[in-house]
Amino acid sequence: MWLIAIYPNGTMLGYRGNAMDKKIERKRFNAKKLLIYGSVIVGVALIVSFYVSSYSVNRIKVDAEKITIDEVSNGTFQEFIPVTGNVMPIKTVYLDAIEGGRVEELFIEDGKMVTAGTPIMRLSNQEFQMDAINREAQLLDQQNNLRNTRLGMDRQSVQLKQDLLQLDVDIKQAKKQFELNKALVAENLVSKNEFEKSEDNYQHLLAKRKLHVQNMRVDSTFRNSQLKQIESSLELIQKNLAFLQGSLENLVIKAPIDGQLSSLKAEIGETKSKGENIAQIDIITDYKIRVRISEHYVSRVVMGLRGSIEEDDKTYFLTVKKVYPEVSNGEFTADMLFEEIKPTTIKRGQSFQLKLELSDKTKAVLLPRGAFYQETGGAWIYVVKDGKAQKREIKLGRQNPDYYEVLDGLEPGEQVVTSKYTMFENADELIIESKK
Repeated sequence: MWLIAIYPNGTMLGYRGNAMDKKIERKRFNAKKLLIYGSVIVGVALIVSFYVSSYSVNRIKVDAEKITIDEVSNGTFQEFIPVTGNVMPIKTVYLDAIEGGRVEELFIEDGKMVTAGTPIMRLSNQEFQMDAINREAQLLDQQNNLRNTRLGMDRQSVQLKQDLLQLDVDIKQAKKQFELNKALVAENLVSKNEFEKSEDNYQHLLAKRKLHVQNMRVDSTFRNSQLKQIESSLELIQKNLAFLQGSLENLVIKAPIDGQLSSLKAEIGETKSKGENIAQIDIITDYKIRVRISEHYVSRVVMGLRGSIEEDDKTYFLTVKKVYPEVSNGEFTADMLFEEIKPTTIKRGQSFQLKLELSDKTKAVLLPRGAFYQETGGAWIYVVKDGKAQKREIKLGRQNPDYYEVLDGLEPGEQVVTSKYTMFENADELIIESKK
């Protein structure tokens, strides 16, 4: 018979009968087994936690009064952008100082109506005027020299003709004398020497005439060439004189067209530099509107696009007639003209809010614009149903200041939360509560 005794320190002793046989030690768990058992328990706990979290929904309660709920609808969509435009004259001509100088006299006040050729101001420039006078004197001197050269050539031509006439007279007389002596020498009434002398004189005059004719031909050819050059030089000098005269007249600035004088920047005694802008002439028989547009649309705004404004409870339509693609401060500009009628109260400098149309009108599913887009980028939205709002992936297309074009994910009649999503902490579901 075995007897087992367990001591307080954990020692076990076995006895058989009354005699002690063998000491039995209690078995203990070692560290390796504890580590294995602990890892298994932790793994099981993580697996359980994962499955629990996977099948749970992150919900949050929201106050209905603190969110905005809109309805998806069917409607007509048109892509447009709001732009600001200023009324300007249909055409403007800028006046610059062609020649610099000191303002001596102002003939008309700013804002007055002018006709083409109306003097606006007179400048003085002594250095320029003296230089013009000296240049004019030089040109006149060259002109006189050329005219004297032409006159001398004319005189030479006349003299050659006179010499030819005289030669013809001399030849005629010499011929008579030669023929007379020829008859007399046959009768021994004139010496042979006298006869030969008259013959030589006659032949000499004939040869002289032939040479003179050749000289006249050469002179005529040279004279014609020289006369063309002289005439060309005289014509150029005349143009230069006219240019100088015009330059002097440019000191009096005149209106180039009919219109209204504006932006006159001149005072008596003030000095204006050459090329400096002085004023402008505006044609105010009609108006255009110059609009400022974000550079984001620079590739989409072209001639022919339409726009509209609301004024006096009426809609007025305009068309883009010119685009200025140069970007400044993140914007570019374009000019728009009224198509048929324009507001009767329109004034220069007046500002308008325009709707610039970037596309035609089409049927589409429409989602009202809202602050939710800043949080989701249009990739998803909370769809409201039975007092709850759940996440749903969507796909949006074009947009205008009022609506987004829905391409996929929403149907007309569904309600969605369009206000900010910041306070929702990316919850999967919203519990919408009304405190009323």
